[in-house]
This record gives sequence, C-alpha cells and structure tokens, in this order.
Amino acid sequence: MKALAALRSATGTGPRFALLMVLVVASSTPTLDALLQDVPILLGLRDGREGLHGPSGCLYAAGFDPGSSDLENLLTALSRPDTLHKCIGDHTLVPYRGALATLVLLALAAGLYWWLPAARERWRRMVPLETVDADGTLRAELAALCDRAGIRARLRFRVDPERTTSGASVYGRSGSYTVSLHSGLLPRLGTDPEGFRAVVLHELAHVHHRDVDYAYASTALWRAYVLLALIPTFTVTGWVLVLALSGTKSPWWPGAAAMMLAPALVGLLLAGLVHLARADLLRRRELFADRRAVAWGADAAGWQRPDPAGSVAPWLRRLTALLGTHPRWEERRRALDDTGRLDRVSPLAMFLTGISAALLHQSLMTLPALSDGPATFWITVGAVAPVLCFALGLPLVRASGTADGDGRSAAVAGLWLGFGLLLGEFVSSGQHRIDWMLPRPQYLLAFLLIAAVPAVWWSQSLRLALALPRRGQRWTAAGCCALVTATVLWAGLRWWRTGGETLSFGAVDRSAQLAAYYARTVPGDWHGYGPDLSAFTTGLVVLTPLSGEILVGAGALLMWLVPLVLALLQRTGLPGTGLRLRRTLGAGLAGALVCGAGLVLAQLMMNQSRPATPKGPAGPFVLIHMWWVIVTVLAACLLTATVVAARARRHWLLRALLAAQVVQLLAYAEVFLLFSADGCLGPLNTAFDVCLWRPHNGLVIDGPVISLTLVNAVLGSACAALVGAGLAWAVRRFRGRPTADNAAASASSTAVRPPSMLLKAGTLLTLAVPAVVLAAVTFTQATAPDDSRLWQDAGDAARKQRGPAPPAQAPETRAWQAASWLNDGGTRHAQQINAASVALDSQLLKSASGKRNADGTVALDEKAFHRLCGALGQRVEEARDYFPVPDRNLQKNWSAALNQVHHGTQDCQEATDPPKNAPHRTDAEREHLFTTSLNEIVSGMRTFGTTVLNIKKTATSPTK
Repeated sequence: MKALAALRSATGTGPRFALLMVLVVASSTPTLDALLQDVPILLGLRDGREGLHGPSGCLYAAGFDPGSSDLENLLTALSRPDTLHKCIGDHTLVPYRGALATLVLLALAAGLYWWLPAARERWRRMVPLETVDADGTLRAELAALCDRAGIRARLRFRVDPERTTSGASVYGRSGSYTVSLHSGLLPRLGTDPEGFRAVVLHELAHVHHRDVDYAYASTALWRAYVLLALIPTFTVTGWVLVLALSGTKSPWWPGAAAMMLAPALVGLLLAGLVHLARADLLRRRELFADRRAVAWGADAAGWQRPDPAGSVAPWLRRLTALLGTHPRWEERRRALDDTGRLDRVSPLAMFLTGISAALLHQSLMTLPALSDGPATFWITVGAVAPVLCFALGLPLVRASGTADGDGRSAAVAGLWLGFGLLLGEFVSSGQHRIDWMLPRPQYLLAFLLIAAVPAVWWSQSLRLALALPRRGQRWTAAGCCALVTATVLWAGLRWWRTGGETLSFGAVDRSAQLAAYYARTVPGDWHGYGPDLSAFTTGLVVLTPLSGEILVGAGALLMWLVPLVLALLQRTGLPGTGLRLRRTLGAGLAGALVCGAGLVLAQLMMNQSRPATPKGPAGPFVLIHMWWVIVTVLAACLLTATVVAARARRHWLLRALLAAQVVQLLAYAEVFLLFSADGCLGPLNTAFDVCLWRPHNGLVIDGPVISLTLVNAVLGSACAALVGAGLAWAVRRFRGRPTADNAAASASSTAVRPPSMLLKAGTLLTLAVPAVVLAAVTFTQATAPDDSRLWQDAGDAARKQRGPAPPAQAPETRAWQAASWLNDGGTRHAQQINAASVALDSQLLKSASGKRNADGTVALDEKAFHRLCGALGQRVEEARDYFPVPDRNLQKNWSAALNQVHHGTQDCQEATDPPKNAPHRTDAEREHLFTTSLNEIVSGMRTFGTTVLNIKKTATSPTK
C-alpha cells in the first residue's frame, strides 16, 4: 500500500526531466564530434576539393550531387549501402572523440552542479538565521514546520537581506538544501503567521519532491551544453556563411544550403525546446508544491494574490507565460480549486515530449555504435514510453476504484505527442537532406497514428488492469501493458524508418522499376495488369517493413489478447469496465461475412482475366489475385474496426481490435476454403475446372496472405479504430449529441449484465489458440525465403539495377565527385591492381630469363602464376565492390577494363591449375589459353590505365 500511495502522490514529471537530460547528452556527442571534425577543415579551407574527405568525401564518391534531389541521392546511396557505410567508418579516425568530448561536458556540468549553490550564496550574501533570531522563535517555528512536513534531508535556513519581498526560495544539491528566507518574509511570522507557514511549507514541498535536484541538474547540464556545443555550432555556421558569401568554393554551397544550415536550425529548435520544456516542468512542479503545502495544512488564503497588471495584451501575456518558470497566481489558484487539474495531461507537455523523441532519435542515429540497427529505436522508446505511461497512467491510478473517463484524453495526448514527433522529424531530418521540403510531406501525418495508438491502448488497457481484484494482479497486468505499449510505439517508429520515410521521399513514384522487375522475373503475360501491379508494388512498401518482425508480431498478438485475458480475470467489476463481448463478437462475425462477400467479388472480377488454359504461364494472374485477396482481408478488418470504434462508448480501441481479430481469423478460414475447393465453385473457380478437394492449394495461397496480414491487420485496425472514433466524435459534436466521454459518464452509473465465465473462456480459447499457432508457424518460417521476404528483396534488386548515378550538371560537382572517388578508395584500388599486375609481369620476366626446356620453350612455375593471377583477380573484385565512377562514360570504361582483366585472370588460373570439374585440356590447349589470358590482361590493363588517367583529369579540371 505504501508503493501505491507514493505513486498516487507522485508528480509524474521525473520521467520528463530524465528525457530532457538524456536528449541533451545524446545531442552532445554528434554535435561535438562534428565540431571537432569541421573546425580544422574550415580553418584551412581554400578550395572545396581540399576539404572533401571524411564522411563528406564518401558521399561525393558515392555520387552525391547537391544540385539533384533527395530521392536521387537516396537511390544513389542505396546502390552500394555497405560500401558507403564502410567508407564512413574508415574515415572516422577517432570514432569515440564525440563521446570523449561529451564526458568533458558532463564533467563541466557536474562541476557547475556542485558550484552553483555555493556561488549563489556568495553572490546573494546570505546571513545565518541566528543573526536575525535572537530569541529562537523563528527557529522553533521552522523546526515545527519541518516536523510537520516530515523532511529528513539535511536542510539549512538562511536569510537574504537584500530581498525585501515576502517570499522564499530553495537551492542546493542532492542531500544538502538551503531555504533562503527573504527579509520581507520575517515580519509576517508575527503579523500573518498562516501566510508565513504557507510560504515555508511550499519551499519544503520542493525539497520533498526533490525539485531542487531536477532544477539544478538540468540547469548545470544545459549551461555546459550551451557553452561547449551550442555556441560553437552557431559560430561555425556563421563562419560557413561568411566563407560562402565571400566567394570561397564549397561543394555544399549553394546546392546543399539546407543541409549546411540544418545544424543551426536543429540547435535553435533544441534551445527553444529545452527552455520551454524546462519552464513547463518547473511551473508544474510549483503547482504540485502548492498542493502539497495545502495538504500539510497551509492556508489556501495565502494564494489569494493579484497578478501584476500591465499594458501587455492578454494573448501576449499568455504566450510569454510559457517562458516563465513560475505560474501566475490565477493559475495557481485554479489548480488548488480544481483538484483534478494537475491530473489532466498537458498538450504542451506531450508536444514537447514528441519533439524531444524525434531529436533524440536523430542524435542517436549519428553515433557510430548505433548508426546501424534497431537500437536507436529502443533507446528512444525507453526514454519516451515512461513519460507516456506516467502522464496517462497516474490520473487513472489516482482515480482507481471509479469509472471516470475513458480514452478521449489519451487520444488527444497521443495526437499532440505525434504532432511533436512530426515537427521534430521534419526539422531534424533536414540535416540529411538538400531539399528544404520533403517530396511527399503528407506522409509525416503517420506520426499522429504512431503516437496516438499506443497512448489510447495504454489508457484503456490500464483501466482494465486496475479493475482486477488483487493488487498483485494489478501490478503484473500494468507492467505487461506498459511493455506492449512500448513495443507498439517501437513498431511505429520502426515502420517509419523502414517504410514511411521511403514514401515521404517519393520512392513510391518509382514503382515502375519494381513493376519491371516482376515483369521480368514472373513468367507470363502482364498485359492489362498495369494498374494492379502499380497498386501491388506500392502496397508492398507499406506492408513488408513489419511483416517479418517477431517482436512486432508478439506485440500485435498481445494488443487484443491482453485485454481479453483481463476481461476474463474480472469476476465482478465496476459498471462500464468490461468489453461487452457479445456485441463485439457479433460485430466480428458481421465483418467476417462482409469479408466473405468481398472475396467472392474478387473471385468474380479476377475470373475475367483468368488464363485461357491452366497449362499456360499463370504467374501474373496468381500474383495479382493473391494481392487482391490480401487487400480484401485487410479492408474487412479495417472496416470492422472503424465501425466498432465509431459506435462504442468505452474501450472502443480494445473492442475494435477484438472484433477485427475475429474477422482476421475467419477470413483466413474463408481463403483456405475458397482455394481448397477451387474447381468446384463454378464462376468462382480460379485455376482449376475439375472438382477436387485441394487443401495444399489453400495452404499455398493462405501462406503469403497470413505473412502480410497477421501483423498489419492488427496495427492497421488500431489506426482505423482511431480514425473511426475521431469521425464519430466529430459527428456527435456537430449534431450536438453527447460525445463519447459524456455518454460514457452517464452510462457508467448503469450496470450491464456481465458476460458469463463460459463465454469469456470460450472466446479466449477460440481466438487465442489459432492465433498463437498461426503466429508460431509464420515466424518460425521467417528465416526461409517466403514470399513476403522475396517481395522486399525485389525492391533492393530494382534499386541496384539503376547503375551509376546520372552525371552531375555542374562541372564543379563532377570534379569534386571524381576527386572524392579517387581520394576515398579509387586511387588505392588502382594502385593495388597495378601492383598485382607488376608482380605478374615480373614473374613473366623472371620465367623468360630462366632455364628453358629441351625444345626451347620457357619453363613456367604454374603455382606462382596461379597465385599471382588469383591475387590480381582478387584486387579486381575489390575494385568492383567499390563505388561506381560518378560519371557514366568513365564508369563504362572502368567496368569494361575490370571485366576484361578479371576474365583474363580466371583463364590464367584455369590454364595453370585446372579445377577438378573443368573439361580436360591438352598441354597445347592449356598453353594457348594461358597466352590468350595474358594478352587479355595486358589489353585490359591498358584500358584500365587510360581510364584512371581520365578520372584524374576530371578530378583536377578547372572549376571556373
């Protein structure tokens, strides 16, 4: 009970302070690393090509063109992602220099945290309490107040003689606090003792809530960041602008001006965010301190003070109030009068949390140890999920035992969190773009759903958890719900990085390349399937990112299974705390009937394009038919979830997920029956005309349908439920009818007949067993090359077929690209190939000058030639894996030379040491093959040398 009482009295702002400080620390590492890298370059910058090394040089070597678009540069980088990653890693001479600089920053922050209280005491010239309390009355009163508040920390009282107001303040560091009493407060002990006690109890509440620790730690860390990172970043940005405007050549100006100025914009956003978030947190903790002081016996009349009047407009006063660390007296009085005001989720807090999450994720992505892999998402979710759970969970915990409220406040909070994610992603991603605006910015709206779905699910599932009869069950269920919430949030962020970001860059417009890939790899007549294939390739970008994630699959399964188990465990509960299983299951059955009708309609429509004979290539028909089956199953699930959420009043998201799961499982059974009975359905036949029961055919079609919908149907239904509930709320609001909250409040007093235990248990077994079996079968086969994974690989193959990037328009860019290509690996590969060729030539000269056979022929050391030809071939293969030459004509010559040399080395090895499975050759044939291979190597090396010279000429060509 002590833990529950402590949780109910918590302020809930601690996780937000932790997120803010984690953000500052995480942002320090890439910022300081960039400063340590850029400052030496800028100090010696004369010609742009001299500064093209490191990560910037790797980008230009890969074909980066500041005069192109973000999409073109993205596709260019994706042509050799492993090579680009290796190049950047090789140029990170001190991979942890940013981390070391961050340690210096943290040491400075620790020093400031230790020094600021002492500095304040010296600056304000505090005097001991004994100098103004000769008879000990003041000390006795303060000791009594400390006993009333139960303060056990080391606490000192000082008097500030220069402050004549009747207030006080507290400062210090962890374990040692000082309360500064203003000189104008001391006379109030005799004239207004209740007012004096209210002021002191308010400061003691700050000590009780550890507000001093949060305030001084965040202040010290932020000042250290501003001094070592933020101010130097603005200085470097200003110096870059001066150099650019003064005519100094730079490969980043003006084409990549957005990328150059983005760090300054991110720095400004971070500065504004930290100040607003810190001010909002401190204001909120002031309100909690007021409430704690009143709970300790402070007279609420002490807060009846007027706000200072001024000539400032009211809207401007409200705006500037967001920058202050202390709330206005009017706001403080409202918080005391309305006991539930502090329990409501602040939209500003959620908005700032979303921006913090986006900036944190972008900062983590730049760290060498976290740049590749999903760890950045977990760290971000680990910092954001506690904020979300505490903000939405504490009001429910304090109101546990009642049926007040439902999911609307959580939806609003989630939408504000998503809006913050949207803005933070839009600004921070500009560091990696050359365009000021994303090609498809409307896809950023997905962040609203990414944040709102876990927020609503957590709020509604936690209410079910708190209605359990036993305390141990409640805590266990709440922990499980928190883990599912974090997983769903992780899944949303993961989807954006692997699919949504591609859509926002406009890559979906290049679906013709992927369509051409399927037209080449799937035999058959694709004529007439153009629109279907376009929809298919676009849908894969949406569905494939999460279809093979085992963790996301587990989270999707638990999203509807956990509420169902919680409903089963509730023997007797408060009115309105159940899921209304009968209506929910009925809606699911109706949705399954709609899905069956949709599948029949799809069969009839696809029957018109059925191949004339089953013996012909039916690949296009089967692939497109399978796609529309997937669309039908998803549409039925989403439609059911939308309708259920729109008509429900309580737990609308949980009920929508449960109904959609009924549709999903029955839809799989319908697909299996339709295709297993193919040939017996008349106009609904797909591939067969002979009536036989073919369960294997049903399993073959059901497999890819399940792999692409098992996870996506649940997550998509959650998003559809949010949209449906929002539309229903808007319609009710427009018609003047009660909204979901008001209707739920009026209905909460009316008890409904709870479902029987038999219905609960039967529903759980009927839904859970097949769902768990399907998930286990699907994800245990995820390592095999299933259709969904092959479809995702097809996109990668289509990108690789693009070849080298189109030539840059500006001659300066072409020169910078060629110079970077040479500096970051091209010259090294050329030297290695030349060295291997020289070694082969030396062996030839050595053999020519050595002993001869009796017939006058040269005696060759076949093992040596086999080894030297193999070494030359290895060097050629390494050069092939390097970036294409950033010029298509030069790349054509480069590739032709490498292919010719590589073919010659293979013939050389086959002639000197034939492999076991090679056809038998006579000595004369081997000698001829060896001679031909050497001639081919010589010819290829001649072309190779000419090509390298042309690349160097391009790199050193004048740029004026």
